[in-house]
Amino acid sequence: MKLTLSYICANILIYDTIKTLKDKYDIGIHIDLMDGHFVPRLGVHPELINDLKKECNVPVDVHCMITANNHAWKDVLNSNADVIYAHYEAFHSKEHTLKFLKQDSRLQLAFKPQWTIQQINEICNEMGVDDYLLMAYNPGITKQDSFYDLKKIANTTRKVTVDGGVDFGVLEDFISNNKVNLVAGSKLIFNSEYKQNIERLLC
Repeated sequence: MKLTLSYICANILIYDTIKTLKDKYDIGIHIDLMDGHFVPRLGVHPELINDLKKECNVPVDVHCMITANNHAWKDVLNSNADVIYAHYEAFHSKEHTLKFLKQDSRLQLAFKPQWTIQQINEICNEMGVDDYLLMAYNPGITKQDSFYDLKKIANTTRKVTVDGGVDFGVLEDFISNNKVNLVAGSKLIFNSEYKQNIERLLC
């Protein structure tokens, strides 16, 4: 099972959590970059990508919730990130999207929850994308329900990263699915029951 730990939820707990879970799970780190414009909140600085990659020695994926012309892209593309997700909604046309994706083989697409799974698959077919990030929640908004019945991606032929709303029920549904990567955040691990959550994950 691939679990990527949300740095924005984990913060300094990221180091101990990786050490504890790496023997049971395929562990990586998920970094959120936000610009306060494309989404209403601010994320971490791009320099953190290389710092975590060096210190933790695990794969790092970067979820860029930023506009297509943001100056931070230069730093992101020059980083040692393993996968970089750019939002389909950040581009003004399909041609613009394709041109952007072609500049780096690590670039894949992310989608806000306004799209159906069918629409996402059709877009990915057009773009030649075999790996995408599905936002189950709108970014920067607390106390909301998931927009998706995640069981609809159970038979996916693409790699899908599920970001948002990943709890133990979602983990149980996808524990044996090697096409689905779950971003582990505050609903699964990093909350007031951190120790109990870790023990449960190790069972």
